[in-house]
Amino acid sequence: MANPFLSSNAAPISFTDRKILVLDDMPDMRTTMRNQMQALGITNVSLASNVKEALNYLAQRTYDVILCDYYLGGSTDGQQFLEYLRTTNKISRATLFIMITAETGFNSVITAAECLPDDYLLKPFTGETLKIRLERLLERKARLANIDRLQDKGDWPAIIKACDDIIASRDKYMVDAMRIKGNALLTLDKVDAAISFYQDAIKMRDMPWAKLGLARALKSKGQGQQAGQLLEGIIQDNPKLLAAYDLLGKIHTESGDSEKALNVLDNACKIAPHSLARQRSIANLAEETGDYARVDKALSVVVKQTKNSPLRDAKDFVKLTNALTETGELERAVGVIKDAKESFKEGPEVKLLAAVEAVTQQKAGNKDAAQKALMVALEPDENNLTEDTKLAIANACLVNGRKDEAMQMLKSVVQNNPDSSKLQAQIAHIFKDHGGADVAKQLIDSSVKEVINLNNDAVQKAKSGAYAEASEMLTEAALRLPNNLQIVSNASLSILMDVFMNGYDSAKTQQAKQFQEAVTAQNSQYPKLAEIMAFQVKIQQKYKQEMAS
Repeated sequence: MANPFLSSNAAPISFTDRKILVLDDMPDMRTTMRNQMQALGITNVSLASNVKEALNYLAQRTYDVILCDYYLGGSTDGQQFLEYLRTTNKISRATLFIMITAETGFNSVITAAECLPDDYLLKPFTGETLKIRLERLLERKARLANIDRLQDKGDWPAIIKACDDIIASRDKYMVDAMRIKGNALLTLDKVDAAISFYQDAIKMRDMPWAKLGLARALKSKGQGQQAGQLLEGIIQDNPKLLAAYDLLGKIHTESGDSEKALNVLDNACKIAPHSLARQRSIANLAEETGDYARVDKALSVVVKQTKNSPLRDAKDFVKLTNALTETGELERAVGVIKDAKESFKEGPEVKLLAAVEAVTQQKAGNKDAAQKALMVALEPDENNLTEDTKLAIANACLVNGRKDEAMQMLKSVVQNNPDSSKLQAQIAHIFKDHGGADVAKQLIDSSVKEVINLNNDAVQKAKSGAYAEASEMLTEAALRLPNNLQIVSNASLSILMDVFMNGYDSAKTQQAKQFQEAVTAQNSQYPKLAEIMAFQVKIQQKYKQEMAS
């Protein structure tokens, strides 16, 4: 039987054209690494002393390799930086990320690996060690380069084929290709194929990643209990495989056992206390269960660790402020929101933070400060506000006695997303001190009914032959409610019906296409899309000459 882990006959690795980014807070270390790389013939080296400088470099160019020290001298560490880069797609799959750490800290660093770096370098290291490590990693990247490009494009069927080619070659990158193929099968929702694939991989060798993949596949198939049992075994055998804790936490959450989910995530945090993503997951889950003390504990860690860092997120401050407000720690809440305003002085976060501040200041008895913050939140904005921002502004209006404005904004939010049970729960929470569940239900029901009536009126007009009037009604509604897929898809269809019956109009046709694209972007399988595309074909057939001119 052929050895599946034979070495490949790779061509010699050239360093001369490589672009390297070094991130280290120690000037001497930066200089040493630059000299080591220059000795290898690498002249295109960028040196960054902090995360902000590194992000500025990454905004200007792509790099083949990032060499990043784990301890960066501030509150943000190298692992958090990598997590941010990977989760926000700031670097492509082709970029190598190598974590550098002292040997004494290696165990604590490797257990904190949420997003795994491509490799670790233990300090101190020689130029020869760096050369050997880079050669090995760049050889691997070259072998997987086509798959990396396909992953950046999201072409999952092609990724599976490329992985199969490497698996069939049975070279030393076979397992890498297997891991990627398993993920691709799950991404394409080929759950049965994924289950068979992972089971075969486990028969070949006891590989924790394959067991974890099998658990993901079982969960996707609705076999949560079986997946949970498998994950408990994985955690027992591999207590530092943190992704297993996260998946088990999700299974408990979806089954309604929030306390079990929180306990699982708490156990993971004991192993890797610096994971921003996990602390945020704990905060989100605790917020849903009303455990505001736990929200405070988790997000206080996040806010501290992202201090003076580009990794700061306004939502962390919002959730922390809301939790402190709920527990009556109003002085701390005011302090947190003031801290947030220093970090976010422009952009869409300003209105969100102003709305939260208007609530906190009002409850703290600072009425003038509350009114000033509310005015900022209510300033006209030509940009579309997020759902979270609208909910926060509506809540601020209610707390500050401006009920009519609150109701109007909440009506818009409901009509944009009429089927969201999560949204309805959020609105009920907003009204807990302003009329309770009955008022919330009345608002939701009347808002949904208004949209249904508008849609039905437009359909009746179209049936009676008033196509132009129907399309005008639905176009106005779609522009006002861009996330209501029923309204937006019907607007697209009604415009096409108007064009088909009343004559070709390029502007109207373009508007219909924009609405169609908006629906596709949110749900490419939305049922009305097939009808829209069929009508487009009819228009092309009827107005072939007009469209060509």
